[in-house]
Amino acid sequence: MQDNLFTTIRSRYNTLSKIQKNIADYILSNKNEAVRLTISDLAQKCSVSEPTVIRFINKLDYNSYQTFRIDMAGELSKENTTATSSSIINIADGYQNIEASDSIETVKQKVVSSAACAINDLNNIINIEDLNTAVNLILNCDSILFYGSGGSSVIAMDAYHKFMRIGKRVSFDINSHFSLIKTSHLKADDVVVLISHTGESREVLECAENAKKAGCKIIGITSYLNSSLAKISDVALFSSTYDLKYYTDAMVSRLIQLVILDMIFISVSLKMGDESKLMIEKSRDAISVAKKSIMK
Repeated sequence: MQDNLFTTIRSRYNTLSKIQKNIADYILSNKNEAVRLTISDLAQKCSVSEPTVIRFINKLDYNSYQTFRIDMAGELSKENTTATSSSIINIADGYQNIEASDSIETVKQKVVSSAACAINDLNNIINIEDLNTAVNLILNCDSILFYGSGGSSVIAMDAYHKFMRIGKRVSFDINSHFSLIKTSHLKADDVVVLISHTGESREVLECAENAKKAGCKIIGITSYLNSSLAKISDVALFSSTYDLKYYTDAMVSRLIQLVILDMIFISVSLKMGDESKLMIEKSRDAISVAKKSIMK
């Protein structure tokens, strides 16, 4: 049985063919109906052949449609139980498409629901062994270089700021040329953390190639399981993304990238013990002095 069937569908959505995505879309949008359908009924609803449905469930690591339906029923039961709780944010609502006619109130609710669902998916998807490896690599390295392309650059800068505050030797530059130069100077005991939603950013992959030549470890954070970044990284950490109208998977991805890096940062800080506490206090003192100078 999958840890979470619907999460698995969303996390592997980007690896599906166009026809398989149609099946995924139907199931995720019509869970209560889909769970009652035979394989022939589902194929008819999605205008595909039965072998196509079989290939779809195989892509999710299922060998039989019966097992797939049983797991779907189990997950649906869990979601229905969650829906009856008094939680303000109802994760059972899942990812919701935003329509042009939606009011601001509806947009607010849908964005919060989709964000909550993405974070919940991450809890099911994140590989604890890979996370632990990433934490130990950063804990024991000589220096860390952070780089992200496009919207991921602000995530890299946030991580740079966090790890700097606990005394780690870190570097970051939003300029891709500067980052390429810096990665060419890396050594075997350094770590580079590369962030790219698609995992196919040319600048990010060039940085990865430089890091690989230097013999240093690469931690890749991406949404695509079979991306070039995932393949070249020593440790790849994945987010669960699901493309929505007006609220793209890249938007959700940036949120998840932040959460992943927070997991690493807090874990590293805890392992550092009193040293990290001391460094944080020193950082706060340094900033407070600067603030007092500005106010004078």
